[in-house]
Amino acid sequence: MPIQLSETEISSRAISLPAFPKIVNEIIQTLDDDNATLGALAHLVETDPVLTARIVSIANSAAMGGRNAGGLRNVHAAISLIGLARVRELALAVSLAEFAKKSQMSAYFWEHSVAVAITAQELGRFTHVASDHALVAGLLHDIGQLWMARFYPLEFQMVRTARDTGNENIIDIERHHFGLDHCQIGAVLARQWWLPESVIAAIAGHHDPSQAMHERLVPLIHVAEMFSNALDLTSRQDNQVARLSEAACAAIGFDWEQDLNRLFGKIEARTEYACRVFR
Repeated sequence: MPIQLSETEISSRAISLPAFPKIVNEIIQTLDDDNATLGALAHLVETDPVLTARIVSIANSAAMGGRNAGGLRNVHAAISLIGLARVRELALAVSLAEFAKKSQMSAYFWEHSVAVAITAQELGRFTHVASDHALVAGLLHDIGQLWMARFYPLEFQMVRTARDTGNENIIDIERHHFGLDHCQIGAVLARQWWLPESVIAAIAGHHDPSQAMHERLVPLIHVAEMFSNALDLTSRQDNQVARLSEAACAAIGFDWEQDLNRLFGKIEARTEYACRVFR
């Protein structure tokens, strides 16, 4: 018998998930703070020993062209070398990767999330509608599926099977089995975690951007996911490409007549590197 989920159940059960990283919200706040300094970001990162070790390791690897010589010893040196924006991106990605690990997400789930996040960043730069929140929205766009898999694993597997063996849209399948889809569930979680409204809207609308086309992050994440699937960035055999909204492409100013080789090449290279690092 189909389940009829409510926002109350989603919120109450979410308490059983691993704690959402507090540092993610703190780093997001620095995105909107023009006075944010290297020292303030370093202080945030240093409160988490695991995050500190990962940031320094990745910075060393980048500094030595992949040959980790261990020359850098602290976050201050890492930031000085690779810059505030890059360390901020790494801190967000590493923190959310640890959250994914504790939540027992599958490797594919996380790699797909990374691929969408990177695609959104590069697509935003390409179309000149770059958003500082694109990375977070991309990494968390499918977070509702984590909730489904965690609390209703049998029904979640039924959804996957129906998607893989039929022609029905995954959103329709989820609504049949759960009463809600993963976009709606994800938006409830994002709101409970006090994420920015633009991120909440992007999670809610990444399959149907028409509901909030005025919020530029919504069409950006939608197009990013379609492109990441079309480029087969995670090399998944049952990867499916849903319908791309032409209105979303127009909303972000995407022009099919432009030379896209450099854009797609950069997306593929960055995704391959990021997935290798976090693997």
